[in-house]
Amino acid sequence: MLNFKYYKPNVLINFIAFGAIAMFLAKDYWHISISIVSSISFLLLIINKWLWKYRPFSFMFWVPDFSGRYEGELEYEYCDDKCIINKGKLKHIKIIHQTGDSINIYSFTLTSEGKQSSVSESKGVYVEKMKDEKHFQLVYSYLNDGNAKLGFSPYCGTEIIKFIQNGNKKILSGKYFTDRLPYQTRGEFLDLKKVSNNMNHIF
Repeated sequence: MLNFKYYKPNVLINFIAFGAIAMFLAKDYWHISISIVSSISFLLLIINKWLWKYRPFSFMFWVPDFSGRYEGELEYEYCDDKCIINKGKLKHIKIIHQTGDSINIYSFTLTSEGKQSSVSESKGVYVEKMKDEKHFQLVYSYLNDGNAKLGFSPYCGTEIIKFIQNGNKKILSGKYFTDRLPYQTRGEFLDLKKVSNNMNHIF
């Protein structure tokens, strides 16, 4: 079932209205038997899955194309049982899958030895345009099943990400916090740059 939360309401209504009129006239002129409702629904499904990022269909949406693979660094910190603040940096990757009505974000880090951490999967992405009307902010919770081999237990967290587009360059920055055990962690994302449209992954 389609979710229209990322569509511009006035554009969507006009699209459906003009589409219905065009199909009605086509039926009458060529004497063909088609269901107007089914035809428009089918067209919307195609737009939602494949055409949403291409003009002129992209004008139907108020959110930009976030999709792709982003790479950069994560700067983390936590307070241990001796009240000592521990900090560090890890390579961080985000893969954003997007359609016309959904956004899913998968994240993982690489240890200094190059081992991949467990994967975090977003739940309930909320998108808002920032006050400058130029950038967007994505806020979401995520779940992580942990990694027994690396000694990481399951946990959940929240991320607040700023999306900046400058020409063809797309950058993510922001912060996060978790309920991770034995120590709650928090940190920042440092200039995660879009490196490709390749969203293949091993998880």
